[in-house]
This record gives sequence, structure tokens and C-alpha cells, in this order.
Amino acid sequence: MYSDRRAFLALSGSALAAIWLAADPEEVRAALRHAQSAASRSPNAWQYLTPEQAADVEAIASQIIPTDDTPGAKEAGVVYFADQSLATWAAAQREPFTSGLNDLNQQVARRSPGTTRFAALPAGQQTALLHEVEKTPFFQMMRAMTFQGFFGNPEYGGNRDKAGWRLIGFDDRYAWQPPFGDYDAEVVTGGRQ
Repeated sequence: MYSDRRAFLALSGSALAAIWLAADPEEVRAALRHAQSAASRSPNAWQYLTPEQAADVEAIASQIIPTDDTPGAKEAGVVYFADQSLATWAAAQREPFTSGLNDLNQQVARRSPGTTRFAALPAGQQTALLHEVEKTPFFQMMRAMTFQGFFGNPEYGGNRDKAGWRLIGFDDRYAWQPPFGDYDAEVVTGGRQ
């Protein structure tokens, strides 16, 4: 959907960081509690989504961040992030999300008789339909969820194998050692050049 995917994803990663910093602390605590409990669960057990909804969510996310020479939303497991978030810390979004997904599938049924689910459409028809609904609240929610699942902490269900982090060059070390750059190199060398 975008001409320079890497630049767009890098910019999106920065935007995600800004959103995360502005997050409600109570929602962050709820997400952390969920991450602890989710670590023991099977990643294929749906908590909120039905299998049909999960297929639709995966298809939509795969249109937003497609797979090319780098992993896309499908490989990063964005659908698992969406499911976990709707089951826990984003429970308030369930009704608008489900309603928006149902509306999308009603459009699918009207356009393609005999087809009732977005995931069953050919990729070209999926893209065309998403272009038509990209200004809707549902699509905006789905796009945000896709980026959050692609770039977020893998503990929350998405970013499988740290695919999003690798794509933008994020180094997730827990400890940093000097020198951090030229400005503090003298700390390590004792002032010797």
C-alpha cells in the first residue's frame, strides 16, 4: 500500500512509541498483568475472537503490513495480539470492533454473493474493499492494532520472533554498557585517545 515500506514502518514505530508514552497507566498495568498470565497459555487458543473472526483479522492485518522480502503481520502474529488485547486490556473496544468487523463482512456478502467472510476474498478484492473503508473507525482501530501487534513487546502476543523490532533495527538489550557514543568514550578509555 505504500511505496517505501521500510521508511513507513520506521515512522510508524516512532509513532507507536509516542502512543505508548501517552498511554493510561492503569491500562499499561492491566497489559502487564495480562502478559504475565499469557506466558503460560497456548498461542493458538483464542481468548475472544472466534476462529472465523481471527481469520478475518489476520487477512486485514496482512493487507496493512503485507509479507514481502521481510516478515509481515501474519508472520509477526498480529492476530494473537488483537485477540489478547480484546480479551483483556482493550475489552472496552470489543463492541465497536466486532460491530465494525460484522459491517465489513456484510459488505463482502453484498459484493460477492456466496462469500460471507473477508478472509475468503481474493487478495485484490480485499485491498480494494479496505481502500474504500480506510476512513472508518473500524479500519482506524484495526490499523492501530496491527501496528501495536507488529511493533509491541512480544509478551503481548504479537511481534513473534521480534520481527517488527528487527525490521526497524531495534536492539532490545536489557543492559547498556558505555561507551554509548563518541560523547562518553573517554569514560571507558580514561581520557586517553
